[in-house]
Amino acid sequence: MEQRQARWGIPNGVGLVAIAIALAIALPLSTSIAISGVKDIKQARNTVVVTGSARYPIAANLATWSLQASAQARTPQAAIRGLRGKVAQIDAFLAHGGLPAHSVTLPPIKVTSVSVSVPTGLKKPRFRHVPAWQVSQKFAIQTSQIDTLVHVASQVGNLLAAGTNVSVSPISYLSTNLAAAKFAALRRAVADARERATTIAQGLSAHLGPVQKTALGVYQITPRNSTQVSGLGVDNTSSRLKDVEAVVTVTFLIQH
Repeated sequence: MEQRQARWGIPNGVGLVAIAIALAIALPLSTSIAISGVKDIKQARNTVVVTGSARYPIAANLATWSLQASAQARTPQAAIRGLRGKVAQIDAFLAHGGLPAHSVTLPPIKVTSVSVSVPTGLKKPRFRHVPAWQVSQKFAIQTSQIDTLVHVASQVGNLLAAGTNVSVSPISYLSTNLAAAKFAALRRAVADARERATTIAQGLSAHLGPVQKTALGVYQITPRNSTQVSGLGVDNTSSRLKDVEAVVTVTFLIQH
């Protein structure tokens, strides 16, 4: 080594001093890194991860419903005349049921050109296709008078019996208080998570420390007392009475 140092022109004493200085710097640094790593591992081992969940009951205060009438004829004039007669019957039906006029909206009519088969009176061809027109009118209903709407919807059979053919949609039950219900469910879920973590800490003869991390799950809006769950969340509109369920995962520090 002395020959190598001499070859490169480095005095023997200078090389030894440089090595000593490098070791003096490296050892405390590596010790600090090791201590930090042990601390991180120890802290990770002293945490508990719990999932809290809670439900908050809610009732719909708004409902939507729709029905549609249509008519078809060889000419647009005849088709629209047939449709107007059905629209008048539906208007009278809704008004008689007690739904206020402002709760009913009529979008623009839909007009479609179609073809219909008519008999020719011949053996071949027995039918021929001729142009025709189909027109339809939708009735969109939104109201807070849910009981009234439910009663009206149950009487649609009277329209059919009177010769007014209509297609109807299911009633959708909504709530304008959904945001408040979600926050209420979340508060309950957080409280449930803390209670679970406290129980675990007590079982370990430890104390529950501060929160390290939280993760909010998707909300489940389901029919009352339902067990329906989806990874993408549930947004039920078919039930008037619902539950809003919140799920939250919380990581707590455990202090011994």
